[in-house]
Amino acid sequence: MKVYADPGAAATAAEPSDGTAAGPTSPGSGGSSPGRAYLQRRRQQRTTHRDTYRAAGAVAERVMALADGIATAKVAHRPQQGELAAGPGENIANDAYLVPSGRGEDFRAAIGALAEDVPGVRVELTGPWAPYSFATPPASPPQHGSPERTETAADGR
Repeated sequence: MKVYADPGAAATAAEPSDGTAAGPTSPGSGGSSPGRAYLQRRRQQRTTHRDTYRAAGAVAERVMALADGIATAKVAHRPQQGELAAGPGENIANDAYLVPSGRGEDFRAAIGALAEDVPGVRVELTGPWAPYSFATPPASPPQHGSPERTETAADGR
């Protein structure tokens, strides 16, 4: 499960649907100056960027809360970048969940719906994958010749 934040998509979703864009106005037209309009656009871009990342973080938290009731294990991976993060936006969460086989479709449906109405946030579900990511190696017994054993042998005990 991967969560992506895409402020560009959020900004596009926030644009007026009638196709009009707020452009600079002439000084005598009663609107704001070109400089003021530019600063307002930049402020809006920063706000959209911040809000998109906050929303993506909130979706990732909701995924974790939902998975807590369904999945039996979780492994958090590093967010992917470059070619590994092929879609638009920045990968902010990259987690693997071990879900019982009978609950897989419920899990997919619930997780997939979390970002449906959140502009600029995308959830990508892949798998099922082999569960080897959740295996842990067995504890190894102490090996002969460890430093403690060598000191003991050197002391003659």
